[in-house]
Order: sequence, then structure tokens, then C-alpha cells
Amino acid sequence: MNNSYKGRVIGFLLGFIFANFLGAILFMILGYIFFDKPANLKRQQNDEAVRAFTSNANYNESLVKVTFALMGYVARGAGRVNENHIEKASQIMNVMGLNPQMRKTAIEAFNSGKSDAFNLNDTIQEIKSLIGNNFSFVNFILEIQVQLALSDGVLEDEEYRRLMDIAVKLGASRESMEQYIRSRYNEMHFEQQFKDFYRSRYERGKSGAGYDYSNSDRSYEYNDSYSGSSSADSSKLDAAYKILGVEASASDEDVKKAHKRLMLKYHPDRLASQGLTPEMIKLYTEKAKDIQAAFDLIKKERGM
Repeated sequence: MNNSYKGRVIGFLLGFIFANFLGAILFMILGYIFFDKPANLKRQQNDEAVRAFTSNANYNESLVKVTFALMGYVARGAGRVNENHIEKASQIMNVMGLNPQMRKTAIEAFNSGKSDAFNLNDTIQEIKSLIGNNFSFVNFILEIQVQLALSDGVLEDEEYRRLMDIAVKLGASRESMEQYIRSRYNEMHFEQQFKDFYRSRYERGKSGAGYDYSNSDRSYEYNDSYSGSSSADSSKLDAAYKILGVEASASDEDVKKAHKRLMLKYHPDRLASQGLTPEMIKLYTEKAKDIQAAFDLIKKERGM
């Protein structure tokens, strides 16, 4: 655990500047009492919550329950739970590698979430009791809810309201939830552009022109032996820049920095150090594929 010393350092400097050495010592003590001690206690409680979560299989099951219950609740916001919602929920189960028993737990939780008897406030309290102050878990849960809501390509008003309600109740800002929604729209657009791109290649070349179209796990990979147009479709390229969070006018160096920052953010080791379970990390690995594919497209277009 990394202790906070900010309060003591700032207190010492202020005391030294505006008083004397004894004043600096006094202000340093006050900085510890009113800032460092509470911050360190909060961090300790968070670390303990993470250790308990990752070392107890029951906590994993509990997280699956609350996550999929919220998904059912969000899906119902569309008026009815449609095939896209069910398919996305199943896809998430597959990516997380849930065993048959955990899949059953997830399905039951999803069904409870979409029922009229579902109590959102009780579920929010359960989540808070599970994850403590670890906001990485909150990010994970919110991003999944956005994926589910947008699985049919439409965000209904009630779905939007429910997403915002969940975010605020979990301590996230409306602005951060807006960012998750925009990010997911960009990812979906990017994924679809690549599917269309490779489908077009397959139909033209029959053999796939160096690409095995039937292998969905490689659906975002380039093959440099392809001799098609040297310019990427502008819409596809625009989506790639949005995935990295940079403007098309950004320098090559800024593009590289954005890519590196995002790949570090979703690196499995970093995610594990934040207390995320292997199931969560698998989902973020899928996100990292889009980031890498976007960077590869931009590099190819720029000749980097």
C-alpha cells in the first residue's frame, strides 16, 4: 500500500513559508491528521475490499449477480428485452468464460433485473458493499451496461435515464457516463466499418485476398499483402481516431502517445493490480483489440 504524504509536505511548506521551523512542524502534523491519515485509511479499506473480493469465490459470484441484474434492468428500459440484448448478454458470458453454474446465476440475475419487482437501490447498496471504494469496478460495471444498452444500435430515452441513474448512484458523474456512451458508439462504428471492409474484400477475392474471413477472432487484423485501395475509407478512419481519442490533425507522436496510454490502461497486469477479476480482464482484452486495430489503421494510412 502506498501511503499519502501530500498533507504533510504541503503543511510543512506552508508553515515554513508563513511562520518558522516550529510552525512548519505544526502544520505538517495538521496535514497528517486532516489529510494523510483519512486518505491512507480510505486506501487501506479499499485494498482490503479488493483482497477480499479476489480471494473469495463467493464475491465473484456476487459480482456476476449484480452486474447481470443491472443489465436486465437497463434492457427493460427499451420497452422490452429484445434479441440483441439477449445476444449481447450471452456474448459477455462467453467472453468472461463463465462456467455452466455461473451462467445459470447470470441468467437468473438478468431475469430478476428486468422484472417489475427489481429494486435498483438495494442492488446499488450490494455493489457498494462488495467493491468498497474501488472505482475500477464501477468503470467495469458501467461500461458493460452501456454495451448492453447499445447492443441493438438504439438508445431509448428510458435506457438513457436508467444508465444515468445507475452511474450517479454508484458515484460516477453524468459526464463520465456520457463519455462511455460516446466511446461505445465509436467502437461499434469502427467494428462495423471493419466488418464491411473485410466482407467487401472477401466478396471480391473469393479466397479472402490473404484473409480468412471465417476466422472471426482475426476480424480486425490487416494483411499487408492485400493490394486494394491505399486510402482507408474516411468514415472508418474517422472512427479510428475517435477510438484513440485524438484529432485527425494530431501529430504522429501524439497518436503514438494516445495508443500507448490506452494500451497501458487496459493491460492485463495493470487491471489485475487494480483488483479486477480474470473475468473482467477478459472483457477489457476485447476492448484493447479495437484500440490496437484503430492504431494499425492510422499507422497504415499515414505510412508510419
